[in-house]
Amino acid sequence: MLRRQSQRSGHRAAIYDLEPAPDGFYSAAADGYLVHWHREDADFGRVVATVEGGKFLSLTATPEGLVAGTLDGGVHWLYPDDPARNRHVAHHRRGTFSLLTVGNQVYSAGGDGVLTRWSIKHARTEETLPLCPNSLRRLAYDPVRDRLAAGGSDGKVYLLDEPRLSLLASAPAHPPSVFALAFSADGNTLYTGGRDAALSRWDVSQDQLREQQRVTAHLMTINALALHPGGKYLATASRDKTVKLWQADTLELLKVIEVVRDKGHVNSVNTLAWLDDHTLITAGDDRRVLEWKVKV
Repeated sequence: MLRRQSQRSGHRAAIYDLEPAPDGFYSAAADGYLVHWHREDADFGRVVATVEGGKFLSLTATPEGLVAGTLDGGVHWLYPDDPARNRHVAHHRRGTFSLLTVGNQVYSAGGDGVLTRWSIKHARTEETLPLCPNSLRRLAYDPVRDRLAAGGSDGKVYLLDEPRLSLLASAPAHPPSVFALAFSADGNTLYTGGRDAALSRWDVSQDQLREQQRVTAHLMTINALALHPGGKYLATASRDKTVKLWQADTLELLKVIEVVRDKGHVNSVNTLAWLDDHTLITAGDDRRVLEWKVKV
């Protein structure tokens, strides 16, 4: 069901985020390098931005360029085709852990527990919301009902109205920290994972958080999850070095990618993304990006 196709290497430290692009994808790593990889050439990687002495933790693409977050709380506005426009803003305390593009705005989640809305046009803050007493670790967006979800290091999931940036509901989810979030395509379901190694499915159709199902999915922390473009499958990445594929509506385990049998990652898998219906990319502490072909 999953077969490894290629490997991309070159980073000198752990990779923490991946962002699809029309001709490939970007990787953001703790070596302070942001790399653009070509889809058709696994050996071609171009450094498009660096942060000296810093570590990239998060990344999102905008209509105008890229926005990257760093361990020191920086928010870096990057324009690979016009680097003179680059702008670096010191904003969050204790890290910028997640970035998310929604229309003409970007949202950032930081180690200070603050959720910030930014204008893409002006590369500046529009509104901030202190949301969590600890770090905010992950953001997700539901375009059906214009809602945001945020995962915190207080173990809670937060559901928000995106236009008003107001809290709709919150619930304990994965103690001590929620690291992974994704909405279903119809906006009725939210998938979550975290430090407790559990994977949960929530009914959010009525602007409430009602847990429908929970499974012990991994041996260690779930660092990331991604819903298949067709909505039928869910992929999870874990500190236990595995990637798993699940039936989204039942959380039935379909496939485990392991180190020896499948030539998978040898350290924690920190991030993953779907490039299309048949291509999954994964990356982590072993400093490699692996590409997988999925037969679904």
